[in-house]
Amino acid sequence: RLKQDRMALGSTPGSLEVWLLMRSLRTLHLRAERQSQTATQLSGWLHEATKDKSHVLFGLVHSVQHPSLGAALTVASKQMKGFGGCFALELSTEAAAKALPGALKLFRSATSLGGVESLIEWRRKWDSAIS
Repeated sequence: RLKQDRMALGSTPGSLEVWLLMRSLRTLHLRAERQSQTATQLSGWLHEATKDKSHVLFGLVHSVQHPSLGAALTVASKQMKGFGGCFALELSTEAAAKALPGALKLFRSATSLGGVESLIEWRRKWDSAIS
């Protein structure tokens, strides 16, 4: 297995790759903190749509999951400063869930956690076991 990995990836990273890695690590803490803040604010705003009849998205959003929406004394709040940059939402209809990724302008429809872009995914597109 090691031999296959070295053939595909090389035994050591190139100088450009190392430079890019070092450059990105310098600001990782800032980017992760901002992602967490944004996800907390956005998930909170979307969560309001499940309760507030005057919310612009009332009736469209069925549920939102993010650690910031849970109990105040969770393990995450004891161990970390934030709650992470990912959250999940369930829309009221399958048609709305299917249409949402293509309707957004600031989010890309993709399955990845490795880039800097804001991403959205309709998970059922890839996994029919998801309800």
